[in-house]
Amino acid sequence: MSRPRFWHSIRFRLLLVSLTLLGIPWAGYRFIQETERFLRDAQDQTLQYTASSVANVMQGHDDSFHGIARAGAVLTFRNLFLHPLVVPPQLDGYRDEWTRYQNNFSRLQSVDERLEAEILLGSHDRYLYLLLGVRDAHHDFGDQGDAVDLALTDQAGMLRRYRIQPRAPGWVAARRLRAADEPADTPVSEPAIRGEWQNDAAGYTLELRLPRDLLQDRLSLRFFDAHSGQSLASGLMSPAEALGRIVEPSRVLAEALAPVTPPATRAWVTDHQGLVLARSGRLAADAPPGTGAGGMPWFLEKLILAVLPGEADVTADLPDDQTHLFMRPVVDALAGRPTSLRRRPGTGDAVVVSAAVPIRDSAGIKGAVLVEQTTGAILSVQNLTLQRLFGITLLFFSVIGIGLLAFAARLVARIDRVRHAVEAKTDPDGHVEKPLGRDGSRDEIGELERSLAALPGRLQTPDDCVRATIIRLWGEASEPVDCDLAGLLRGRIERLRAAYRGVDLALQGADRPVSITAAPDLVAEAIDQLVAQAVRLRRPGSSIAIRCRMRDDRAELAVYHEVPRLPPAASADALQRACRAPGMRWVQLIGEFHGAALRTREHKDPAAVMVSLSFPRGA
Repeated sequence: MSRPRFWHSIRFRLLLVSLTLLGIPWAGYRFIQETERFLRDAQDQTLQYTASSVANVMQGHDDSFHGIARAGAVLTFRNLFLHPLVVPPQLDGYRDEWTRYQNNFSRLQSVDERLEAEILLGSHDRYLYLLLGVRDAHHDFGDQGDAVDLALTDQAGMLRRYRIQPRAPGWVAARRLRAADEPADTPVSEPAIRGEWQNDAAGYTLELRLPRDLLQDRLSLRFFDAHSGQSLASGLMSPAEALGRIVEPSRVLAEALAPVTPPATRAWVTDHQGLVLARSGRLAADAPPGTGAGGMPWFLEKLILAVLPGEADVTADLPDDQTHLFMRPVVDALAGRPTSLRRRPGTGDAVVVSAAVPIRDSAGIKGAVLVEQTTGAILSVQNLTLQRLFGITLLFFSVIGIGLLAFAARLVARIDRVRHAVEAKTDPDGHVEKPLGRDGSRDEIGELERSLAALPGRLQTPDDCVRATIIRLWGEASEPVDCDLAGLLRGRIERLRAAYRGVDLALQGADRPVSITAAPDLVAEAIDQLVAQAVRLRRPGSSIAIRCRMRDDRAELAVYHEVPRLPPAASADALQRACRAPGMRWVQLIGEFHGAALRTREHKDPAAVMVSLSFPRGA
């Protein structure tokens, strides 16, 4: 007997049962997800409340704000932030010393994107320094060439305008643009403004140095491209009160902001154009995913991070030294819409949650407050919980799975032992030749083995039952008698026609006596079984022929019927099954009891089967 395939075995079924244990970590994971979502919502609301509280504090410092937010004001870059410089840059027309401030460059761009300018204003000691980088495909020099204009207010509050329009790259001079009401002898150049102009592959770079006492807090820049006739401006060039403002960090706002900034929180205060006036606090450092997990293997940490939700609106960095916040949600807050944002920094696993609210007064919105926190604490707790849940589940699943498989292996081994014992002590005819051993276990398999061991004493095979019945019937029939097979057939067929209405039973050769020595009851039983088998197997609508004749000094009883046409392999298999049917086994034993031979023959055209039983001729 062949062994069953693995997926049909008890081992496989118990393994499937053990897989239901995976529902435990899934339910735990869903619970952790819901908890994390609740904590995130609570954090968003807390940040909104914190930002609103800080904005209320800032409303008492009107002198530190210098404008009202209007639609589009954030995008015009009219004000310039003054960055403190650690060391004074060398005026050589190159950007090497300015790269650390790359994230704070203010950018202007034409509509067709052909002209672009980057601006950074810094201060060191008694001087202001300007880095101006212009992307321009064509460089024109001379009186009709490219130019950079400066508009500022002097210490008296008067408007002063200067133009830098070199004849070639190198050292530049600032030429004074005289106003209509100024005298004709006004100096043409301003030697205090010094700088260097250098071309590069993308355009040109201009570095300028201005004495701090040359101007107050107003400065506007304009860039002119002679080739295209386009110009870019950081602000209006006149009148004096309309120039762009130089914005510096406010010490007053910083002192007011520090006490109201919660721990592990970073707070920003901007003016009406998004330039940073004050900043306080710092974000908590990222906690590694395995914090407190007791040395969880790295591959488990990677797996946990892969299934954790990483919900963030954008991926963006916001360095501590950022001086302008031209980004959501500050832009929305300056438009009067308190907003939250979840952003993922370029490094680290935690998400930064930001909330921004406007700072209002009676005239309108004069600034915004941005408050930030990381989700590091939530992520750390979530990771730790998931790791512990995963570890416990893996341990329990492994132990229970191994236990179930071991139990299945032992169960299958015991069943195989019983099967092998039965097969070893049973002959080909199904008789148990030797007694089976007994199992001392008290479970169901032990009971099964003890029951099988007791069967030989009280169980008979089907053949034994048939033989016993025949002996009983033979005993009732007393001694064999000479009887007429044809007469038996005529009597049985009449009864069978009544039993199988709609089936054509054609009796052939029963018109003259055919003598045999047999028990009439057993022969009648054999006739019933042969006809019943033919009725089951015949082709629908076909007739059944029952023949009785003498052949080679023997009396032959034959039943002929057509069968449905099948492929050769299927036809042979169907014939074998028919011969092994209980009724045919009964007929075979009756024939053996009378010394009659049972034969089955298959016909091809038409497809038919003939079963015959040949009795010895009577006296």
